[in-house]
Parts: sequence; structure tokens; C-alpha cells
Amino acid sequence: MLKMLLNTLPLLIFIIYPFVVTADPEFNPSANVIPTTPFATMPIATSDPESFINDVSRIYRASMYHVFKNQALINQKGGDKSSLFGLAFIDNLKRAYKLQFKQPFPADNRRLHTILLRSMMEVMEENRTLINDEAIDYKGFIPAAFAFQMSELLQIQGLGLKIKFTNESESVRNKISLPDAWEIRAMDHIKQAKTSFYFDDQAMLNGIPAYRHFVPLKLQQFCLKCHGTPKDNPLNAHKKPSEWTNIDITGFKMDNWKLGDFGGGVSVTIYKKDFLALEELCDPNYFTTFVCHFYTLE
Repeated sequence: MLKMLLNTLPLLIFIIYPFVVTADPEFNPSANVIPTTPFATMPIATSDPESFINDVSRIYRASMYHVFKNQALINQKGGDKSSLFGLAFIDNLKRAYKLQFKQPFPADNRRLHTILLRSMMEVMEENRTLINDEAIDYKGFIPAAFAFQMSELLQIQGLGLKIKFTNESESVRNKISLPDAWEIRAMDHIKQAKTSFYFDDQAMLNGIPAYRHFVPLKLQQFCLKCHGTPKDNPLNAHKKPSEWTNIDITGFKMDNWKLGDFGGGVSVTIYKKDFLALEELCDPNYFTTFVCHFYTLE
């Protein structure tokens, strides 16, 4: 209940604020000191949609990479795992971003960036009991699981944002992550044109104009543990080939993919009607500073 209240409070303030201001007997609209509506405080876009949505995709991909890099810590029994939670997780994520993309982490004073980081901390916190459970050898908290939980959390917040880790239909294990028609076209285009991403500023989702962005992912070495051949399967370590299983540690049949194969990708959608609010800087002004307070990481 408290979490729901905190999530909806900024919207309530957004609605009530004009009436509070105009009811003030000291209020002088001609003075232009405090705007009559919150909309007057919302800045125009300061970056183009393509670069902004690319940053969002990179942050999301870096978080998946970071979860992979910490699989040993996630699955170990006992020990200090505090680096997987809270602001420590975010600090390590930013280092992983810099390592992966060879550039500094984007400024996180934009509302959506802050929401993303806060949501990541929430997903990790939701899995704290599992991660710390010493009775479970393999936690199953792999990058795909983290990505799916992130996507679900962001979707239920009603932000006008959708992020999904997907692949071609026959390669998707979790049917909830099946690609839609646009994502299928995007993957086909990327394969044929051999491009590193696909951006569409004239897209639609659920009948609503949207910016859509897709980045393909090539299979990395760590992906092969589940998606490679039985030789790559950790369950077959120290066994004779005749004893190997083609069922991976998550219980799925291995895909026999190879290093560098197409491994699906990250699809990001932002509704155009929500873009300015999500891109908004949490910079000093009366209204946005107050609302952004509810999206801070502290």
C-alpha cells in the first residue's frame, strides 16, 4: 500500500498543484515567479529521441551483463553479497557500463534513468531471499530472468515505456517474451542489412504513436552454458561424452548455438505522448524538484 501511494503521489501532485497555487491569496500570475500549472515547468526535449532511447537500451543491457558477471557470487553459499543490493549494485552497474561500452555512464538526472536504476534495485531486493538462500545451489537468477522481471516491473508502472528481451519466435523459451510484428520486422531488417541497431520514429504500439528501438545481441561465451552444445553445459563437466546431457541447468533443451550467433535482442518502446516527461531533467525548479524527489535512488 505504501509503495502504491509513493508511486501515485507525483501524479496526484501533478493534478492538485495548479489549484493549490491559484488558491494562494498572495499569488500573482503576472509575476511569473511560480507557474500556474505544472506543465509550464516541463522543459522541451534536450536530446533527440534516438540517442535517448539508445541510452536506455544500453543501461538495460549493461544491467544484464552485470548480473551475468556476478553469477558466481549470486550462486555461492554464504559470504558477503551486499554488493548485489542497493546503491552498491548501481555503483557496480555503472562500472560495468563503462567497461562494456567504453564510455561514461549517462547522467542519471533524467527521470527515466532514475526510474530504471530504482527499478533495478527493487528487482534485486525482491530476489534477496533467493540469492541468500544457502540451501539452493543454483539460484536460476540469470540475466534473462533479471531482464524479464525488470520488464514486468516497468510495465506495471504505466510509464509509457516497454523494454523486452526477445528473439525469433522459434528461439524464445518464455512465451511471454515472444516478438510482436514490429520486432520481427526489426530483426529481419538487421539480419539483411547487417546493421547494429534499428530505430523507428514512425512506429505504433497498441495503436499509439511510439519511438521504437531494437539492438541485436550476439551470443557471448556465457550464453553458451545454456544455449550452446552439450560440450558447453556445466552439468557435463568432468563427465564422459557418453554421459552428457543436452538439458541445460535451467531445465531447457540446449539450442546448439555457436559463439557469435544471433541471440535475439533488446527492444525498447517509448510512447511519444510520454517522451518529454520521461526525458525530463530533474533540475531545480519548484515542481519538478518536488516530484523528482520521489524518483531518487536514496
